[in-house]
Amino acid sequence: MRRYVATIARAHIAAGLLSPCASEPVRLALKEMGRVTSSRQRQALALGWVEIKEFVQSAGEGLRADRERALLCVAYDTMARRSELVAFDLADVEFMPNGSGTILIRRSKTDAAGEGASAYLSHETVKWLEKWLDAAGIEEGAIFRRLIGRTKVGERLHADIIADIYKRVARWVGMPAKQVDQVSGHSVRVGATQDLLSLNIDLASIMQSGRWKSSRMPMRYGEEILATRGGMARAAASQGRDSQPVDV
Repeated sequence: MRRYVATIARAHIAAGLLSPCASEPVRLALKEMGRVTSSRQRQALALGWVEIKEFVQSAGEGLRADRERALLCVAYDTMARRSELVAFDLADVEFMPNGSGTILIRRSKTDAAGEGASAYLSHETVKWLEKWLDAAGIEEGAIFRRLIGRTKVGERLHADIIADIYKRVARWVGMPAKQVDQVSGHSVRVGATQDLLSLNIDLASIMQSGRWKSSRMPMRYGEEILATRGGMARAAASQGRDSQPVDV
């Protein structure tokens, strides 16, 4: 509702009109709404390295399996949003002599000016990326593309298809239907964030990897992990109220 109100306000400002959203009745109505309605958003179900690794090891052969392996691994390493993932071109990738690589994210949600940022690609990711590029015969242009039938490669993937791919992966690794419904285009980004927090990677490094300007979203994605490492969890371990010690 706040987003709708903000859109109405911007439309009035663009038209050179006085915004009705700045009025006292609107302000009070939004304030009252906040008191009686939760603003908590449903979080996408995480697809972390455990699920990705299971898919990579069991997906079999074929163009679709090659594409999905490469896409998942690149999405995980780069923590890319849907729009960033489908925007990757082959010219954005730099393969290193040691088998790793980097990829340039030319523009992101938090980089409206298009300054760009480089993301790391692991040896595992580079292996599957090169396999996909070779199998698809991609020598320039878009990395991730539509598949037509079993053997023909089409144009660049659209961002809207990423969620469907992630859902197919979730079904492949045996997630219950209820959990599959909670998978979205943000699921790998959420999973990567939670994995980094579980590995005790510092928040600044996580924000850099995910290209966040503030800590709000990574803290939101990892709130359950952070809760198990918070002050009360440590106190419970020290006081003997937990059977298992908490790693800190």
